[in-house]
Amino acid sequence: MTELERAEQAENYVNRYFEFDDAVSINLENKEYLKTYIKDVNKIEEEFDIKKKTTRSIIILVIVAVVLFLLFLLALGIKMILVPIVVALFVLIPGIIFFRSLHKYRLDAARKHQAEVNDGIKEQIEILDLRTQQLEKQRDDYLTALRKKIDFIELDDDNIHDFGKIKGFIESGEAETCEDAVALYEQSQLMAQMTSIMSKSERKVEMDMEKNKERFGDPLELIKENKKKKKLEKKKKKEK
Repeated sequence: MTELERAEQAENYVNRYFEFDDAVSINLENKEYLKTYIKDVNKIEEEFDIKKKTTRSIIILVIVAVVLFLLFLLALGIKMILVPIVVALFVLIPGIIFFRSLHKYRLDAARKHQAEVNDGIKEQIEILDLRTQQLEKQRDDYLTALRKKIDFIELDDDNIHDFGKIKGFIESGEAETCEDAVALYEQSQLMAQMTSIMSKSERKVEMDMEKNKERFGDPLELIKENKKKKKLEKKKKKEK
């Protein structure tokens, strides 16, 4: 095996490590994406704003009642004023009761739905957490084995990302062996540290909901499927 083939083989081993690492990162991103679906059930009431909706409905009912009152008054005359009043009240009072009940029903339904969503999302996150733990163990175990397999360099967080540079020293002829290439790489890193202050910036992940749905799927659909499965299981148990 030539020194270039030796470096290429080591690079392939390292790329396999990054596959594990990328899988962990994707799981963590998926978890953050799922968290956006979780909302405080108590905040649903604030967002729903039942008072505003009820007030709006009452205003509409009052307008309708007034219009009906005027129409009946014009049709029947002032002597029959009692009839327009009864008609207006017949529309207004039951209407207020109906819309109050309707808005309360919708609020309760929204709160119940969000509670179901929260439970479903938490189940998905628990599954992801278990999967992430498994992937992290696989990644770390692989890295431990990798450090024993690659004998010409002591792998750390920096040089594991720069195998292309190390291989480049051999391809360019600047280094004859992998060990020489590593020495040149370490020398170049030292020179870079001496000439500039290395700064690290935290990676910011923009949350694109549509792209995340394409990547990870719609968790709400999964919750619906799970509810259907649970209903089918209950039916089967009853049939037995």
